[in-house]
Amino acid sequence: MANVTQISKDELEELREAFAKVDLNSNGFICDYELHELFKEANLPLPGYKVREIIQKLMIDGDKNKDGRISFEEFVYIFQEVKSSDIAKTFRKAINRKEGICAIGGTSELSSEGTQHSYSEEEKYAFVNWINKALENDPDCRHVIPMNPNTDDLFKAVGDGIVLCKMINLSVPDTIDERAINKKKLTPFIIQENLNLALNSASAIGCHVVNIGAEDLREGKPHLVLGLLWQIIKIGLFADIELSRNEALAALLRDGETLEDLMKLSPEELLLRWANFHLENAGWHKINNFSSDIKDSRAYFHLLNQIAPKGQKEGEPQIDINMSGFNEKEMT
Repeated sequence: MANVTQISKDELEELREAFAKVDLNSNGFICDYELHELFKEANLPLPGYKVREIIQKLMIDGDKNKDGRISFEEFVYIFQEVKSSDIAKTFRKAINRKEGICAIGGTSELSSEGTQHSYSEEEKYAFVNWINKALENDPDCRHVIPMNPNTDDLFKAVGDGIVLCKMINLSVPDTIDERAINKKKLTPFIIQENLNLALNSASAIGCHVVNIGAEDLREGKPHLVLGLLWQIIKIGLFADIELSRNEALAALLRDGETLEDLMKLSPEELLLRWANFHLENAGWHKINNFSSDIKDSRAYFHLLNQIAPKGQKEGEPQIDINMSGFNEKEMT
């Protein structure tokens, strides 16, 4: 863990104040998606791809508690590394040893030798399948849907801005007036309007779009496209994880807690509480995050088996989960 004496007392206090501003729940932790905002508050703004690399390295060997959250002490550790001259070399080694990670050169002649971006093939595959399913019946997207997940179709498909605008409206309905989306005579000027509309709307629903420009999306820069799409999809997925929309979440209350306490939890924390509620009922140990704790799929087997319909209600078919794939000895 970081040796805080390497940072001046004044700078450490500034970091503490920045951390407190981002830690809205005042629980002493932030989530990975809040790291970008925290660096801005700490007067060390970083481009989106760099934050993604930091998070990836953190998950590999920096998350000392393996809980998927970042404490103030861990942030100080990260902050010191970012300011170190060896940080780029350290991140590049971490990226290269990860299977399924595609490394690409810099995005300009000036940066191609000194900069390396990366993206996960699995991440791209998942996004393509998600978007294909979500927009399969949208007549405005037939020129690019369905996309082939084994190619770079995704990075080309977002180039005119239509798919991005549609995804934003799926995540937060009515964010964009359909009449404002240009769908015909897609000249360079019209495409620019669509992309600017998508970026402004993405920012309005809570996405971090700093250092992402219309030209980046038009060129289909993989790390920026995937970073933006992940935020849009995530916002949509978490939109329904609210007590006001799901009264059944009150069952997650622990002894001594009130509904007000539960409402203070973030969507991610509520989802983790829900998963552990069912894992406990299934007789399986709880998980602390949705990264390292679920990578062997054991928790998924028990979670699916626990929530699968048992056929006890009228008209409800029973669904049996095949647990033959669960082999604790073979999983490491």
